Amino acid sequence: MDNLKTIITFTLPQDAYLAKGYLESEGVETFILDELTAQVYNFYSNAIGGVKLQVNEEDYENGLRILQKGGYINSDEKKEENKIEIVHLDKSVDKKICPFCKSDNIGKKKEPNLFTVILLIFKILFPIFKRSYICYDCNKAWKFKK
Repeated sequence: MDNLKTIITFTLPQDAYLAKGYLESEGVETFILDELTAQVYNFYSNAIGGVKLQVNEEDYENGLRILQKGGYINSDEKKEENKIEIVHLDKSVDKKICPFCKSDNIGKKKEPNLFTVILLIFKILFPIFKRSYICYDCNKAWKFKK
């Protein structure tokens, strides 16, 4: 038991038990660490680093592949964040069409800016949002700039 390695962490113990059952059904021996602390003190889970699911070092790579196949771990390709790109606005740009894939399946994405958060803290309701657009076909986000 000296050569255990944490393969994944969870906030809730029940989530760790689901992954434990999945790994053990594939023949990987697992151990759960800090589950009792997270059960007794629910809000301490993030402070202690979550509930840790551990495997033997020799089963680590196999366990990672199994968890990726089961959807517990996202691969790096799927983890790509939507970065908002800047599209320069001129007369030839149509705001109703995605500038990247030319699809018309787009929507407005509204995110509060710092000024909105400050106003909400002082109980003043004044909706100021940063406006950006998102394409549901190519999954890109952009803002228009003059």
